[in-house]
Amino acid sequence: MVDIVKANSTHAESIQNLLSQLGYECQLSGLISALDSPEANSDLFVATRKAQVVAFMSLVYFYYFPIQERNCRITALVVDEHVRHSGIGKKLIQFAVAQAQSHSCAQLEVTTSLARKATQAYYEHNGFMKASFRYYLDIGV
Repeated sequence: MVDIVKANSTHAESIQNLLSQLGYECQLSGLISALDSPEANSDLFVATRKAQVVAFMSLVYFYYFPIQERNCRITALVVDEHVRHSGIGKKLIQFAVAQAQSHSCAQLEVTTSLARKATQAYYEHNGFMKASFRYYLDIGV
């Protein structure tokens, strides 16, 4: 049994540990509460099993001009390496669909590194279509 709940500051260490499994080293102190404000247009969730955090997902909601509708983007999704292939990722995606619908979003999208071939295949297996490339420019803020 897996429960999905909004993340809070007590989950910060577990989330950091999950993100480090993907090679992301970050400090989450204060970030979780900052993202929990209405202005942030985002939600952070953890999946728990037997009171242990086993996965993390972040969502952001925004107006996407090309389709003239609101979109929801999964900005992070990680399942603990010890419980991957158990359906938790699929459950999180289904949960994200429900969240997107509740926020009147027309689409759910996700980005992933070009180097993560298995992750790309996973998303395609779960119904996502590859539609664009993401480019970015560091602006030093």
